[in-house]
Amino acid sequence: MERPGGTRFAEGAKRRKWADHLVGREHELGIIARSLDNLSNGAAGSQLIELTGDAGIGKTALLGELVSVARARHAVVLSGRPERGSSYSVWADAFDDQHRLVGDVVRSWTPAERAELGWLFPSLATREDALLGIPLPGPAPVGHRLVRELLERLAVSALVVVLDDMHTADPASLDLLGSLLRRPPNASVMFAVGYRDRQAGTRLREAIAGRSRQVTLTATRLAPLTEADTARMLSGQGTASWRRQLHLESEGNPSYLKALSAERTPFPGGGPGSGAPHDIRAGDCPVFFDELDGLTPAARTVVEAAAVLGDVFDTTLVARMLEQPEAAVLASIGELIRQDLVRPVVSGQYFALRHPVVARVIRENAELSTRIELHRTADAALRTRDASPATRAPHVEQWARYGDLDAVEVLENAAASVMSTDPVRAATWLKTALRVLPQIPDLQSRRAEMLVRLAKARGTSGYLRECRDTMHEALRHLPAEPRVAHAKAVAFTAMVQRLLGAHAETEAMIRAEIEALDRPDSSACAQLTFELACNELSKGDPDRCQELAAAALDVAVRHGLAPMQASCLGLSAMAKATAGDIEGARACLRGATTLLDAMLDNDFAHSLTAVVWIGWSEVVLEQWDDALRHFDKAVEVAGRSKSWLVLPHLLVGYVFVLRNRGRLREARTAAEHAVHLAEKSRSPEQMTSAHSMLAWIDATLGETDQALHSGIVATDNNREPASGWCGTLALRMLAEVRLMTRNREECMALVTSAGGPGLVAADVCSRVAWYELLTRAELLTGRTEAAAVWAGHAAKAATALDQPGRNALAVLAQAQVDLARRPETAVPAAERAVRGLEDAGMVVDGLRARVVLGTALWHQGRHDDGMRELKTAEMTFTQMGAQSLARVARTERRRLAARSATVRGPRSESASGATTLTGREREVAELVGEGMTNRLIARRLHIAEKTVEMHLSNVFAKIGVSSRSGVAAYMIRNTA
Repeated sequence: MERPGGTRFAEGAKRRKWADHLVGREHELGIIARSLDNLSNGAAGSQLIELTGDAGIGKTALLGELVSVARARHAVVLSGRPERGSSYSVWADAFDDQHRLVGDVVRSWTPAERAELGWLFPSLATREDALLGIPLPGPAPVGHRLVRELLERLAVSALVVVLDDMHTADPASLDLLGSLLRRPPNASVMFAVGYRDRQAGTRLREAIAGRSRQVTLTATRLAPLTEADTARMLSGQGTASWRRQLHLESEGNPSYLKALSAERTPFPGGGPGSGAPHDIRAGDCPVFFDELDGLTPAARTVVEAAAVLGDVFDTTLVARMLEQPEAAVLASIGELIRQDLVRPVVSGQYFALRHPVVARVIRENAELSTRIELHRTADAALRTRDASPATRAPHVEQWARYGDLDAVEVLENAAASVMSTDPVRAATWLKTALRVLPQIPDLQSRRAEMLVRLAKARGTSGYLRECRDTMHEALRHLPAEPRVAHAKAVAFTAMVQRLLGAHAETEAMIRAEIEALDRPDSSACAQLTFELACNELSKGDPDRCQELAAAALDVAVRHGLAPMQASCLGLSAMAKATAGDIEGARACLRGATTLLDAMLDNDFAHSLTAVVWIGWSEVVLEQWDDALRHFDKAVEVAGRSKSWLVLPHLLVGYVFVLRNRGRLREARTAAEHAVHLAEKSRSPEQMTSAHSMLAWIDATLGETDQALHSGIVATDNNREPASGWCGTLALRMLAEVRLMTRNREECMALVTSAGGPGLVAADVCSRVAWYELLTRAELLTGRTEAAAVWAGHAAKAATALDQPGRNALAVLAQAQVDLARRPETAVPAAERAVRGLEDAGMVVDGLRARVVLGTALWHQGRHDDGMRELKTAEMTFTQMGAQSLARVARTERRRLAARSATVRGPRSESASGATTLTGREREVAELVGEGMTNRLIARRLHIAEKTVEMHLSNVFAKIGVSSRSGVAAYMIRNTA
């Protein structure tokens, strides 16, 4: 018989993408596969798969997969869903799916039997001539016997009957299911039934419970997705924290997750996990719209009113909104509870929509005039309860009309109350208030003040360009008096402009405002002077920065401004450290940390700028534990208070410390977070810093393609010459990436951007790390004497600073030069480097030193000790995820192991193949041995990828191997 490929589940696929919903369902897919195996080999007669779970959890997706797999195995598949208002609707839908097969079967039936079947399934009768126009000879019987016989005839080899959404099935359909389960067809039949157990009625449960013992039951209730499953579903979207927040809000429900991800951009307006919401439309979550269709008009009216009130509501308020008796509202809520749209919260009158997504779906897709009127009546009801402005504002913003000053006041007060906890919402309410506020001269001062608050909300949310533009508009309208308020507005604008990299404009603006101030000892003047000091450090003038920071500190002390004092001291510490005054920096840092550590969380949240300078000062001064503690707390507090203004700078510091401590996966998450915030801010400096850090971490993790991509983005945003500690730090990270991808030329080119061989643009403390990096770059191409010069510079710079970690890093540079000259002489320097770096808490650099030590020990004849050091470094790198560094240790260990074998006896194969390789073929083979892909080799050698493939084919033929690993092993043996 013909088996048509179409199925009603194709229509269901338009509602829900099965592939997206199968993530995390491996266990259930295994059940389906085993059940189909049993069906095919006759191991079980009749089977029943009972698939239950909440709305949107993925039942239809799994049943759809069952349909696809069963068809692929050449089973006959009937699939149906109920239709409201029709008897036997789910069965009619299932038989319609295979109407041609049904027609072939019933042609041999008697007219009475065909008439009975046509009466049961009228839609089927309209499709098949065999059932068309045959009158019933008598009263309509219940045709369960005929349906059973039909199923037996359809089950030529195996039959799968898939019935979805059975909690909405009509009584006749449920009775027929119960009959077939009590007396199953005499054939290999699988019934698969999906339904929401919360909404299942007694009739459905009895139909399943009353099944015959001949029917094998496999029951499974779909659990929520795990966080890992959610991350897989959202792979490639947003940041890890954004995905984690969506998982928490979706409660692991795939349909809620789909709706939330469609509702929010991966660049959340309130930061990761708290994105700027967009309306949820029918296409994003059709499963929830289907639920509304079956409600009575009264219940639909009540649920729309409840959704307008929010996730949680009380019946008294709904009744007042709708001007209905409370008893009538409660009756409708009973219907909604039975449909699992509403659930009780507290015994009595408080209820909640099933999920906030469901509430938003109903609210945002109600008819516009109805929704606005419901918001108006909700606000009127709340006003009688003396509700807070923040409670009323979601309703006021929907109905407020131009010129309504009462609405403006509610929105202003509401914004003020949530500014420190939800700046995105505050910005939304302020924007509405500004639209409603009349454009008249008498209200210009009020408009300017509101614009300042809006700008701060936008800045706190991380939208720096929008913040700057709003502040410029505010300053055009803001009265010059009172002068202090104007100066504070200018100081905030200056900070935002500095973060955007507009240093010249920032300096001019600040100096003009300071000159206009009549009180140079005011707190506003301290803020302006502090911003001027920050600007000087960003431009690369630490001495001038110290002078200005000291002046701002004097004023802050007189006014008792603890957050400002901590910021000034932290900035002074950073300026002194970058200028080489280590003792002075330590003194300032002690004062700053004393103030910061004494703060309560609320004060700490207002001192995040101070943490930027304190944390980075601790990094420069090698106080790694303190830096980690402060950055960790600041990132947590900023996330909790949704304060994203300086968070990219905090995250960059956090990444730097985490990487230094070997916590690479955490560093990767933080770097990804920083990149998304920087892209949202559209600040070139922030994007350069964040992308440079991400590239550095990815290169260390072995994600070379991603590292190169981030490096390109960072370079594209770094159009200006490097100046200041932040710019040169980004350059050094990019240089590290170039070196880890074995691109010496581009690595050395970045030295020019840092001021040439003298590194004049780099601060004193970072030069040791630069020189050690340049030592490695020269050694990469065998320029030992040039490397020795850089190592000498590193030693000289470290001696001037007298810091343990930097001294050890300089010793590591010299050890690497010794290893290239006479390997056995490198042991003392390598041992000192290992001890010094590990004692200083520089975990990753300490492990790099162990690789040098292991190689040197081997060349000294201490083969076992050398191999032990190399193995330790390799294993530790692997455990922390540093695949690129682990590869270096592994390659060196294998190279030396191969040499050990040659010392013990003759080689088992000659090197004649290697000697016949051309120069280019040898280069390709060596890079293959280092684990590089064809694409990376092509980039490294500046040739086409096809050319790499050609050379590699020649290498395979000449040395007699058939795999890349064979090439790697051969080159190790024959270059040892």
